[in-house]
Amino acid sequence: MKVEGKLWIDINGLGTAGQLRIRLLELIDEMGSIKKAAESIGMSYKGAWDNINSLNGIFGQNLVERKTGGRGGGGTRLTDQGLNLVKTYNHYSRIHELYLTDISQMNCLDAEITDLSHDDYAEAQTTHGDMIACVTLDADIGQGDQVNLFIKPSDIILLNSGDFEASARNLLKTKVKSISDSEGKSDIVLVSENGTPLSVVVTTASAHKMKLKKGSDVYALFKTASVLATLR
Repeated sequence: MKVEGKLWIDINGLGTAGQLRIRLLELIDEMGSIKKAAESIGMSYKGAWDNINSLNGIFGQNLVERKTGGRGGGGTRLTDQGLNLVKTYNHYSRIHELYLTDISQMNCLDAEITDLSHDDYAEAQTTHGDMIACVTLDADIGQGDQVNLFIKPSDIILLNSGDFEASARNLLKTKVKSISDSEGKSDIVLVSENGTPLSVVVTTASAHKMKLKKGSDVYALFKTASVLATLR
């Protein structure tokens, strides 16, 4: 049995902002174009504007604005209110996802928050000394607090080399401690150079292609958004 659910933000009973509307706003900000954002998610231009106008009405302020000419050219972008809505939704979406997930199947690392100076992420140090960028799920988490870092095994990407540029902030050099195959999937236990353990799930085909075996050196790559920090 698999438990699933969807998240909506309800504003005083006036209407909701759900995953599709939030994704539309994110794409508008990324692409600078309502038309391109709508096309990328299979929505009509009129449908996009209907959703934007509906959100504007719900919040009582414009979430999208047009920027004309000048330095950097024109285009469309989110207002501060629009950016705040996306940030708020994504924050609660991560909490929602965590509650729907079988936590017993996730990596759970003991760590300490070492830096909260960044706007969209925090830095934590595992008990073994590895630095990991994460997002905090508790509003009152402070620097020096002891936390648990939850990471889905399927959110970790394995690489044979660490010599490349990536947008993901977390990259650990590890060694394969054990590997077992079952029903087309490989469950792999890794240990970082400092001793931090990680469980990873990849397809057996991918594991064979990378020639992974016990003792293999491999890099573990995962995004900041994949690491959820909660107070211990």
